[in-house]
Amino acid sequence: MSIIYSLKKNIWAVILLSIALAFWWPNFGLFLQPSTIYLLMLLMLFSVLDMSYRKVFKELKHDFNKIILSLLIVHLAGPMIILFFKPWLEPNLFLGLILATAINAGISIVFLSKLYGGSSSQSLVVAALSQILSPIIVPAVVFMFASASLHIDPLSMTLTIAKLVLLPIGLSMLVRRSSFYSGLVKISSGVNIILLFLLITAIIAPLRMLILNNLQQAVWLALIVALVLLVDFALGFLLGKNRGERVTFGISSSYKNFVLANVLAMTLFGPLVALPAAIYAVLSNLFLIPLQFLCCKK
Repeated sequence: MSIIYSLKKNIWAVILLSIALAFWWPNFGLFLQPSTIYLLMLLMLFSVLDMSYRKVFKELKHDFNKIILSLLIVHLAGPMIILFFKPWLEPNLFLGLILATAINAGISIVFLSKLYGGSSSQSLVVAALSQILSPIIVPAVVFMFASASLHIDPLSMTLTIAKLVLLPIGLSMLVRRSSFYSGLVKISSGVNIILLFLLITAIIAPLRMLILNNLQQAVWLALIVALVLLVDFALGFLLGKNRGERVTFGISSSYKNFVLANVLAMTLFGPLVALPAAIYAVLSNLFLIPLQFLCCKK
């Protein structure tokens, strides 16, 4: 238990080490990259292992207005900020920023909300609804702000949701009936921190050269992305009526699915459009470091 406590107490060091490793030894991250989806599935499994699903439906009914507002922040607040910077941005970078800021909430918010003292059930509702609605919302927002046609395959998104959300939930229900359930719950926090370390390395390592080859634009983009992250978190934070809710909605509103944003940008547009998503990946995880000291109880 002391190892788990040590990991939880020093999340900032784990995150910093994973980012440094992705830049210093990218081969390790590239080796992990094909297993990213399985790492995310495990992260979700251990995040919902002791969750009350009755509470999830209760949260949806009781906090419906807050959840809708949180989804509006996730998909619209960032693009509205980016619109202000349009005169100073190259068209490709502007498009990339709109895509990166309009993308759906990341599955990792379930674990991060729980780890930082929030509600995993509330964040699960936000993550699931954001994922389900993203094939409609993301292309609409990108077209509205950047006049670019973005095709997202609804069937592919549905299968992704099933893998990352529904399958881990189903497995957690089976695990609860097993004799080793209580033992897994005890180590779930430590396991998730290790999974987070592996995920950050696997996500950032493939983007390393894209960032280093466009360093000047990357610095400029980093300042804009940092502003978006702070505003999104602050808006989400204001939705909460207590400390737990503030942490939950703050993280849920600001931590995005930058993996999907990067894949869409690279596939449909090219490396320069993908650069903002790469910067988002780095800064979102760096943002978790000060967040530990602000949100976690001593």
